[in-house]
Amino acid sequence: MGPAAADPSAPAADIPERVIVATHYYATGPAFDLEEFLLPRTRCLLFIAHPLYGGGGRSYARWYEDGRLVKTLELPAGFRGARFIRDLLLTVRWVRQAGAYDLMIAGDNLLAMAGLWLRRTGRIRRLVLYSIDYVPRRFANPVLNRAYRAVDRLASRRANLVWNVSPAIEAARRARDGPRPTAPQLVVPVGTNVERIRRLPRATASPDRLAFVGNVLEKQGLQVVIRALPALRRALPSVSLLVLGDGQFLPEVKRLAEAAGVLPLIEFAGYIEDHREIERRLLGCAIGLAPYVPDAESFSRFADPGKIKLYLACGLPVILTDVPPIARLIEQRGAGRIVPYEPAEIARAIVGLLTSSAELDSARAAAAALGAEYSWDRLFARAFRESAPHLR
Repeated sequence: MGPAAADPSAPAADIPERVIVATHYYATGPAFDLEEFLLPRTRCLLFIAHPLYGGGGRSYARWYEDGRLVKTLELPAGFRGARFIRDLLLTVRWVRQAGAYDLMIAGDNLLAMAGLWLRRTGRIRRLVLYSIDYVPRRFANPVLNRAYRAVDRLASRRANLVWNVSPAIEAARRARDGPRPTAPQLVVPVGTNVERIRRLPRATASPDRLAFVGNVLEKQGLQVVIRALPALRRALPSVSLLVLGDGQFLPEVKRLAEAAGVLPLIEFAGYIEDHREIERRLLGCAIGLAPYVPDAESFSRFADPGKIKLYLACGLPVILTDVPPIARLIEQRGAGRIVPYEPAEIARAIVGLLTSSAELDSARAAAAALGAEYSWDRLFARAFRESAPHLR
């Protein structure tokens, strides 16, 4: 079942007046949507963001009062230290500058450690660990991985509440720790800004245009789509592929496309910061692709990938491998197909959808209906309503 419908306006009593949201970011993410949701619903909001390790950008904080930005804080000149330690110290420093808060929502277990200290020193009253992703083996280095597990174990036990984007995260923690007590767990799936997306009739979309959105990493599986394109071109001479994103594996993907003779079929649009522009580009496509590489330890097995929700909100059926937890729901609801991680099978599924108008129309309608259930406003309203007993 998808998430139950909820009134998009959470009662004021469910949301504390003074809230902190702290996150690491690559570009954007659920914490940014939470910031947007909380702005008109809180008296004081402090949003803290640190770049992911290996990513660009700077640490910064936005300080709001009554929905109005009153101050922006940035990484102070000369503020040094190892990234892990620096992010913790900066988070604590900025909260201390902003005063006392009712609630902190930490977007990962590292920032939850800062929250535990802030709660102990009286700067916050309650702490939510917002597990946007989790994987049992985060680092190849066994020492770092043990440290990661220890931090996650402590954060998930000592927080007042844990929000997980999928039930698989709670199950993975139980498999790791056994029946030891943890904080109460709540599933808060990834959503979309579905209310602002205005889907167009299928006739206005490119009939054989495929879409891939996301960070171009090997585990995202774009390479298997490239290998499927020669067969797709034979069956569908007008087929094309739109790639919205950048990443360290992109040069290898381009090399594979050139070697296969399909480079002219692909538009590499690069990283686009404006989500409205991403939505606009997707609305002109026919199918969304999420061919994750099968890997028992991939974080996608425990996550709730945002691009899949984006495809659904734009009314695109999804062709995906059986990796993310939502895959079975998509197939059950007729909003896409699960395929093996094989070029021939991916090509067969795409051709099957694009050569049957009735099947494609049915899948598009099912995708749009499922996507409508994942409105951020509805999801966050429900999350705060169900969290209220644990945050008083």
